[in-house]
Amino acid sequence: MNMKKSLSSIIFFFILSMLTSCLDHDDPKLSPIDTSEVTVSASVSELPNSGWLTQSEELTIKVSDVRISAPKGVVLKSVSLVANSGMSMFVVDDKPFSGQPLEFKVPLGGLRGRINFSLRGTLIKKDSRDAEILIADNIQRLIFTEKPEFECEGSLNVSVKSRSTSGEEYSNSFEVKSIDHFTIPIPTAELYWTPKEGSAPTIEVELQADAIVWSPNTSFKGKVSGLSIGHDSGQPSTLKLTMPNAPGSLSAKKLQLYVDASFFGTWENVTIDPVSHLYVFGITETVEK
Repeated sequence: MNMKKSLSSIIFFFILSMLTSCLDHDDPKLSPIDTSEVTVSASVSELPNSGWLTQSEELTIKVSDVRISAPKGVVLKSVSLVANSGMSMFVVDDKPFSGQPLEFKVPLGGLRGRINFSLRGTLIKKDSRDAEILIADNIQRLIFTEKPEFECEGSLNVSVKSRSTSGEEYSNSFEVKSIDHFTIPIPTAELYWTPKEGSAPTIEVELQADAIVWSPNTSFKGKVSGLSIGHDSGQPSTLKLTMPNAPGSLSAKKLQLYVDASFFGTWENVTIDPVSHLYVFGITETVEK
């Protein structure tokens, strides 16, 4: 008989506890937490920190140094990472908060386009309804099937003039283009000359800059917004100089071509604001074999 009473008591208290747990913090009869009196701050970092990612990558968002200012009894229960694609919003992960740093890992295989991530905290308080508070927002990433590539080809229109001590004149014009992402070679045979009689101690050289830019794997468009020749991007696009008529004279000046470019347009249903790129090419001499 005593065993039956004991078993009945256990069942009674179990049912009571279940009923109590059902009366959770979402009960509409409870008063909500006043979030105007609550502030939550945190240090948030993302890896990779590039704004453009591919579906084969993984985004890691770390949350540390979480600080909460709230009335007595209000507790930060958990932190959620929420993704918003503009068409839908969903919780990527929800982690209980214990005061320790949190790390969210987001495989990007199922995501595409412009995604905005936000960190939201769940606040709880005894005899109050749960409340949500924004911790961080505008963690935006553009997710493509492959990472956009941008290319630039720099070129120079070169004009050379000279006059020898015997009166012989030299005039030559030619175009040279970049051979890689860093170098524009100028053949010494086109630049310097030897008169038939007398000597030609100097040459007058004019360099005119030009360039084209494009994206080889996307439909983004490219535009050249500035050209400079010299030692910084603030120089004119045409340079005139007088220098010794001796191989190595141009290379010794360590000139560079600067190309300011921007890329814009729509690809994979994502429209981007103009993205600026600066390309720098060293202007060097080369001896053709």
